[in-house]
Amino acid sequence: MTKDKTLCRLKVWHDLGRSTVSVFGTVACQSERSRRLAQGNALILSIMMMMTLGLLALNKVNQYLDSALALTRSEQGYWVAWELAASSLNWGLSRSWEPFTAGGWQCATYAEPVTEAGASRQRLTSCVKPAELVDLYILRGEGQDKRGTLPVFLYQRAIRQGDEWERLRFKALDNGWLDFCPFRDELQCQEEQSGE
Repeated sequence: MTKDKTLCRLKVWHDLGRSTVSVFGTVACQSERSRRLAQGNALILSIMMMMTLGLLALNKVNQYLDSALALTRSEQGYWVAWELAASSLNWGLSRSWEPFTAGGWQCATYAEPVTEAGASRQRLTSCVKPAELVDLYILRGEGQDKRGTLPVFLYQRAIRQGDEWERLRFKALDNGWLDFCPFRDELQCQEEQSGE
């Protein structure tokens, strides 16, 4: 007899008396074993439930972090495009432009030289167009991140600087910076452009 069986039989012997030990001892020992087995199964089942809940929680946290990372990438791309648009606008103010032959946008693009193998270029695109008011011009800076998202446009009202007519230079007006189309008809901001 094993130790568990002996303890079980002794307990039954003590509780029920000598005559009933042989009949009830095995039943009592089996129910004791079943109770211990049920307790072990319940423990394993509760551990499995806790692990399942933990996996579900980790899955939700992973989904949240993925969406937060996508949002951060999107916002970072916007800020890169915005900075390129601001740089394009400043570059457009610092360069010389051809005299206007038509009323459309006159655009110029500058791509920085590639210094390393495999490095990508940042492009500065600036455009200028006569405004609706006389002697007033609108400069536009365009920026787009490397992933090719929608471009960001920034505008600056400017006046012609100097008396030279062969090459035009512009000076920004104070409080003339805009981040929306300055024309009454928004289609004028989306017109075809002639480039240099």
